[in-house]
Amino acid sequence: MKRQNKTVLYRRAKDILRNNEGASIVLVTIISILVVTSVIILSVSVNTLMASADKQYYQDQAYEAAKSMGSALDSLIAGGNLPLDEYNGQVLVSDEDPENLVKVNAVARSKNAEYFDVIITAKAADEEYVYTLTYFKSGKMFMRVS
Repeated sequence: MKRQNKTVLYRRAKDILRNNEGASIVLVTIISILVVTSVIILSVSVNTLMASADKQYYQDQAYEAAKSMGSALDSLIAGGNLPLDEYNGQVLVSDEDPENLVKVNAVARSKNAEYFDVIITAKAADEEYVYTLTYFKSGKMFMRVS
């Protein structure tokens, strides 16, 4: 196989493009289409990744808000400071953080005379997390079941 010099190939390509006016226009068009297509693909990929990251961030924020509210309510209920039977079907606590778009509500519901559910719903932007605590009534005290 004959070895060719790079300058010979460069001159050859240069001659082809100079002698054929249509070939240079076609080459420039193809290169432009490739550049525009790669920019569009890159833009769509970045937007998709950012949307996925935002969704995960809001899911985590809703989860943390619900768990935090659940922990605070659990300590109040276990300490005897919040009798669930008096708040049956009512909102125990409602909190909102407009800066971070987070809303948290806690509702007490009676399953029967002895078991109560505390349902905590946290919403961050469009994402929602529901956290449920179940309590057993023993006398005047409430014990967490699950």
